[in-house]
Amino acid sequence: MELKVYNWERFERSKLWYFIVALIILAVVILSICASNIGWGILVLVFAGWYFFYSAKFNTEIQMKIWKNALQIGQSTFARNTFYGFVLEYHTEKKVIHNIVLLEENKTPRIYTITDSQKNLEKFVDELTDYLPMLDKYDQSFADKFIRKIKL
Repeated sequence: MELKVYNWERFERSKLWYFIVALIILAVVILSICASNIGWGILVLVFAGWYFFYSAKFNTEIQMKIWKNALQIGQSTFARNTFYGFVLEYHTEKKVIHNIVLLEENKTPRIYTITDSQKNLEKFVDELTDYLPMLDKYDQSFADKFIRKIKL
């Protein structure tokens, strides 16, 4: 069984979001120039450019496949005991399942945005529940919640 997903969580950002981020970056650069700290302004521009380039270039669609003793995600294969469960996250506005979150002990959750049809997702989840338990929720750190809230 296969499911099409993005290789990590993909955020839907509005034009307003990009405008606000551009204003913040511009403000930091201007403040750093006014404070005679041009290096900080250049560093902010480099990091912002790197982030947006990396997000656009490497956010690609991959296949998630269930094998008899493993779960394959893109080019990586994980043994059956790598994950202790998974969670489905709903998009409140669209009222559809938006993300699948795979949980590992003592590691950051692996979040994948679903690009496949809801019908194919239901089949995939039915098969995945034979492989992993589906949980209601998982613990997110403050940093994770904040980064997801501001869609970084």
